Amino acid sequence: MKIKLTLNIDDKILEKAVKFASRKNITLSSVVENYLAELSTKNISQQKEPPRRKTITQRIRNLTRPIQISDAEIKKQWGRYLKGKYGKI
Repeated sequence: MKIKLTLNIDDKILEKAVKFASRKNITLSSVVENYLAELSTKNISQQKEPPRRKTITQRIRNLTRPIQISDAEIKKQWGRYLKGKYGKI
């Protein structure tokens, strides 16, 4: 059973749809009907969920990693820190 339907569509989109239908040698009604049929037959569970954004904690965990610094370098930096804080040691 066919039912008459009225749609409000942007002019530019309608022009493109009419051109598409004429190239395919089908009616615009057939284009819309086929599209709606395709949408209704797709199983919702088959559609992929959009990727979830990582939380701020997950992003920070990805940024942190062990510092690759030698003991000698740590002692040098500690010495510079103490010298800057207290002057000559």
